[in-house]
Amino acid sequence: MKAVRLLEYGGQLVFNDVPTPTIARDEILVKIRSTAVNHLDLVEASGTARQILPIDLPWIPGHEFAGVVEQIGSDVAACAPGDAVFGTTTGMGAYAEYLAVKASAIARKPSNLSFEEAASVPVASQTAWQGIFTHGHLEKGQTILIHGWCRHGGGLCGAIGIACRCHRHCHRKRRR
Repeated sequence: MKAVRLLEYGGQLVFNDVPTPTIARDEILVKIRSTAVNHLDLVEASGTARQILPIDLPWIPGHEFAGVVEQIGSDVAACAPGDAVFGTTTGMGAYAEYLAVKASAIARKPSNLSFEEAASVPVASQTAWQGIFTHGHLEKGQTILIHGWCRHGGGLCGAIGIACRCHRHCHRKRRR
């Protein structure tokens, strides 16, 4: 398969052939349709934070992706070949034609999102989630104001807000 790789910290990215990954029993092989570039990729590639974010070189960047399930491991029951999915990587990156990833790291792609839109969600939503629950310590019964929601787009902030309400069961009956 073709992949974009980094051969040395701070070096140029190269596009070449690498073996298609094989999957373990709890993994999924995804044919990548879209990936995103984010700050984490740039920091890791530069090597400036290698003491806390080490990478094994050569390295394939790309922490978030969207694609189609190509193959599933024998212990995977949550999805099937042909399913459109999105998620985050663990280890090898998504700047490649195929990615082996744990089934727990993916979700079905909503039909109203393009592959490009879905690939841009995982790291930003994880950052928002950590800010709200890990660092903000939001608990059941508390209220949070999320700036950035607008009626015709800007949906990540609103989607996180809705997910928080549903997940934490802290919603109240709406007044009519």
